[in-house]
Amino acid sequence: MASTSLVSDQHEDFYCPVCQEIFQTPVRTQACEHVFCRKCFIMAMKSGGAHCPLCRGSVNKRERLTPTRAYDIETKMSNVSGSCSYCEKQLKLSYMRLHYKSCKKYQEEYGFLPKDPIVQTYPQITERHNTTYKCPLCPQQDMNRSTLLEHCNSLHYFQVVEMVCPICSTLPWGNPNETTANVVDHLNARHQFDYADFMNFVLDEDAQFQAAIVKSFQTCL
Repeated sequence: MASTSLVSDQHEDFYCPVCQEIFQTPVRTQACEHVFCRKCFIMAMKSGGAHCPLCRGSVNKRERLTPTRAYDIETKMSNVSGSCSYCEKQLKLSYMRLHYKSCKKYQEEYGFLPKDPIVQTYPQITERHNTTYKCPLCPQQDMNRSTLLEHCNSLHYFQVVEMVCPICSTLPWGNPNETTANVVDHLNARHQFDYADFMNFVLDEDAQFQAAIVKSFQTCL
């Protein structure tokens, strides 16, 4: 069953026609210019062949493998707010899908959490002191967070590659198999700082993510 995370029809342009959810990493087909979630598009290509999931228009081999990001849609979503129909929380459309991960009412609706979930605790983060990372895009390794960031910005800034973030995968809540669509952009957005300096485990994941964005922005100024 598809959810309706927004109650206003004015936001219908931000729904993926495949999953009927707010876009997550929107991509656009070149020939017919239809927009989908990146994951939905790739799954449709694997199951339905070289055709647009909406109009059955042709999709060339290159965009089947590396679909074109719809940055204009992402920009609009970062400036438009809506409310979650489960908890009524107001937030930017660009955060809506991320919000579902911490929205207990949404998770209860779809069976992701028990009614009385156990609060998960995490060990003390020592990332800043003794953790080193390997570059996700080349063999360079044994770098700390700041060195990894500097390395990727110097040598790989213009590479748009879907990879596992080497920092996220080592954190207590990290998933070593979860990829990010543009790993260099992700590093710049999420890892301009050391988590041990400000992470607050009382906050839910959505609040921590937004705090990370603010902290990274301040660091870049």
